[in-house]
Amino acid sequence: MKGHLNLGRSYVRRNPKTEGFMKPRNKRPCLSLLLMVILLCAGCAVTPQPRPTAPQSNASASGNQSAPPVSEINKLISLGASQGTSSTLDYRMGPDDLVQVTIYNIPEQDVRMTPRTVILRVSQQGVIVVPMVGEVNVKGMTTGDLQRELGQRYSKYIRNPQVGVLITEYRQRVSVMGAVQKPGIFELTGPKTVIDMLGMAGGVTERAGNQVHVYRQDVNGARQNFVVDLMVLANNAGTAPSDSKESAFINLPMQAGDVINVPQAGMFFVDGAVLKPGSYPLGRQYTLTQAVATAGGVDHELADYAAVAIMRRRSPTETETIPVDWDNVKSGKAVDPQLQPDDVIYVPVSGFKYFVKRFVGTMINGVSAGSFFGR
Repeated sequence: MKGHLNLGRSYVRRNPKTEGFMKPRNKRPCLSLLLMVILLCAGCAVTPQPRPTAPQSNASASGNQSAPPVSEINKLISLGASQGTSSTLDYRMGPDDLVQVTIYNIPEQDVRMTPRTVILRVSQQGVIVVPMVGEVNVKGMTTGDLQRELGQRYSKYIRNPQVGVLITEYRQRVSVMGAVQKPGIFELTGPKTVIDMLGMAGGVTERAGNQVHVYRQDVNGARQNFVVDLMVLANNAGTAPSDSKESAFINLPMQAGDVINVPQAGMFFVDGAVLKPGSYPLGRQYTLTQAVATAGGVDHELADYAAVAIMRRRSPTETETIPVDWDNVKSGKAVDPQLQPDDVIYVPVSGFKYFVKRFVGTMINGVSAGSFFGR
């Protein structure tokens, strides 16, 4: 070519002023670096799209349905307590109650010996002293129970006695403790149920578990324990059929000395490549996917699905690592494991995904390839 010398694949331009030649420039290293950047960018471009998040959204929605916010639970408790579904016939008498006993068909000539109506205070031992029949232990009795008891005793003196019992003052006390807004000892001013007492205690707190325990002693001094599901209690207060099993607990009438305890929920922990790592109350039965959804779901740009694990404490000095096949759990091919208190869910960060997001992603967002390679 005119004015040029052909030096293979490299060309130099003759400088007319110096009558010399410029040194050929070797472009192969630059081409190699450029090719590397192109390949990395191409790899980033074909990175698999984030996995569908619909199953996690459904899990989250399911969790919200099973465990509504505390404000919603307390609203249901308040509504149930305001309905006043308990009957005075269910009330169990105890110390300091004031009881009115009336005998309707007492003969006129016997009025001087036995008054038609008498008002009696229940002693600290749960006893009243009734004219003609003497001491009667009424602790734990309903008004119907006492009417039948007095009817039998008066039948020795009065033919077919018609006895009526009315409680004119309610003085029983019930303790409410645990994860409630205002724990303490409450005086019963009438018949109360479990949900009534939770309402008097201001409802539950954020740390409340999913159970309510009721402790009492029967007339023989034996300890009894009733367990009520908080979700059933809140959602069915006053609406459960009277013959249902749930109704027996939801409408359980309180007795003197009862103790209601709302235990705090256990905790579970989520760490690693999730959107909101941290600790969460185990207020109900959670599966692994529900727990991860509670933590905001998996960070698909960073998560290593092949190494998800649950770390479970077996003893103060022993922790078991339970590997989880995340893909099979999400597809329904493997059982979605139930969590236990103090479980730690760990979703590891993929080193390759981290590199792609941290470095290649940075280059794509405007940082030059030269600065990436230290130039």
